[in-house]
Amino acid sequence: MEAFQKIHPLEFYRKFLVRSVRPDGRSLDDIRKTTISTGSITTADGSSFVKIGNTSVVCGVRAEVGEKPSTDKSKISTINVHENKNIFINIELGPICSNTFSSTKPSDMAMSLCSRLNSLINRLEIPETDYYFDEEGKALWYLYVDVYCLDYDGNIYDSAVLSIISALKNVKLPKGIIENNEEFYKDLESPQRKLNIQHYLIPLSFSVIDDYILADPSLEEEKLSSGTINITYNEMNEICLLLSTGTSLISESNLKDCMKKAKERSSFIIDLINNNNNNNNSNNKSNNVDMKEE
Repeated sequence: MEAFQKIHPLEFYRKFLVRSVRPDGRSLDDIRKTTISTGSITTADGSSFVKIGNTSVVCGVRAEVGEKPSTDKSKISTINVHENKNIFINIELGPICSNTFSSTKPSDMAMSLCSRLNSLINRLEIPETDYYFDEEGKALWYLYVDVYCLDYDGNIYDSAVLSIISALKNVKLPKGIIENNEEFYKDLESPQRKLNIQHYLIPLSFSVIDDYILADPSLEEEKLSSGTINITYNEMNEICLLLSTGTSLISESNLKDCMKKAKERSSFIIDLINNNNNNNNSNNKSNNVDMKEE
């Protein structure tokens, strides 16, 4: 059986898919066990660790103080779309997580994913006052979010999105003091404040193999697939991202089924993030919350 799987992996999968099951025992709709931990990186201003099946990522947020962007209308046309934002996402996919990635240059997957994540995170609509370094907002906090994949076994998109939203909800920023218009100090005696993030990002990805659509694909399933679907909702079931890539044509009915499954995951993800943050706030240390969808 192992020899047949190595020589004819697609045919091996088809023998299972016709029975609406996968070689790992999951049905086509089953999502692997999801674990979230926040606050484990004590040197970061916010952090998280997310594991979906055997795919694991760690996310750290670094806060830096910078000047408030100019509001000169004559300069607005020359400003890049990301220069007025306060959150910048970077993701690293290196050989530590899979030998398919290089340590010398970013992969196409990493660059494409990074672009999607930066676009997606801007939908959180965090009030500008949350980024104020001082009371008057003469300087702002800028958040640099780094996502590192530790083990890649498929569905890196969902893992990355969950790690980012969990880490941002874990961020705590100190108040600041500006003296002589150029000297910046952290007010360590005042309580730190969290970002006012009311929204959630709930992702669910699918791979297409022949006429079968598989939720939360493993790495092997991604390699055999002819198409991928990434769907992200917020807590109000509004679509934040819907992307279909590959050579397979997705029928309208299949796409609606995928969207329905993504919506059904919303309450699970929200509870998972909230439970972790509540435990983290009460214990003031890293906590693990792992939940398996029924």
